[in-house]
Amino acid sequence: MKKDYLFFGFLAFIFLRFILSGPFLAIHSIIVFSIPIIYIVYNRQYHIFKFDINDTVQSVVINFLIGFLGAIFLIASMAFFGNFNWVNIFDFKLPYLALLMLLSFNYELLVRHLFQGIFMKKYGNILGIFLASLFGSIYLLPDFLSASAFFIAGLGIGYVYSKTNDIYGASLAGFLIRLALVIA
Repeated sequence: MKKDYLFFGFLAFIFLRFILSGPFLAIHSIIVFSIPIIYIVYNRQYHIFKFDINDTVQSVVINFLIGFLGAIFLIASMAFFGNFNWVNIFDFKLPYLALLMLLSFNYELLVRHLFQGIFMKKYGNILGIFLASLFGSIYLLPDFLSASAFFIAGLGIGYVYSKTNDIYGASLAGFLIRLALVIA
């Protein structure tokens, strides 16, 4: 029962993001993305980092397709609405891409391992995947189109994660979608 209060308190804390700005938002983001690492270490769930060749290859291939389709959707939508910036494609630096990959990995730890894991235990597989994808897309919410793409892709990523329990494929899909958001 105590864990439920902590979890729902953490969910409420996440939504402080919408009223914070400047250095407070940066500190909030550091806290939010540190919680999954602390949770994994505290509960000794190091199995999340295992590399099982069958599950990882299957997860990476399927999630690459999901991420690629999500990225194409975002780029096409932004080009249609006139918000596309081709210059950003040629402006990427390696440290920025590494930071984007780290963000994707931490985000998937938060949404897939922590949220989806808890929601699936509490509400079942389908509702757990739906709620985790919904909270993940609402947390990002740069705009309605981006949040919609994250939600729809998140349903597929969440399903694959529930079957393979592989964080690497989920991170790759999230990275591709974030990359499309940067250039769109």
